[in-house]
Amino acid sequence: MKKVILIILIAVMPLVGFSQSIFDKYENHDEVAFVSISPKMFKLLSGISAESDDPEAQAFFDLVNSITSFKVITTEDGPIAKDIQGWVSSHLRSASLDELMRVREGDSNVRIYVQEGKDEHHVKELLMIVTGMKDVNVNGKNFETVLLSLTGNIDLRKIGELTDKMDIPGGKQLKKASKNR
Repeated sequence: MKKVILIILIAVMPLVGFSQSIFDKYENHDEVAFVSISPKMFKLLSGISAESDDPEAQAFFDLVNSITSFKVITTEDGPIAKDIQGWVSSHLRSASLDELMRVREGDSNVRIYVQEGKDEHHVKELLMIVTGMKDVNVNGKNFETVLLSLTGNIDLRKIGELTDKMDIPGGKQLKKASKNR
């Protein structure tokens, strides 16, 4: 009996320890739009900030410098959307994220989750999932589901401005959530 338990544990360990991120899984999938900005890109942007005299631009660069990872996936494919929602549920438990805000408008739902940072205005991770956006068209594409992940030392007071400027679906709700925190 001990051998059977040991074999099962050995077989399951790779699935638990090395589970694939939903972003990695769908990065090259035809039914998914994918954006990932690496830490190197953020370092390049920080070099530009030193040359800016515009206070609004400098505030934007300060925010960008606090982000270590930025990833977005969008899809209108139903099975992929379900897989994304399943991954979010699992990730919420494993990463100890707390719900910051939930908004339902018509058929669409926006949920924003965070992992606490150094103080009440900063977070280590922000995860936003938007579902049910059947009638939303951005640049000629319809999106059913949008998943946004940010990591770093993120000031919530400024993050809504970033998503608003990048015209990311759900950005208005994120801006509202950062003001209410």
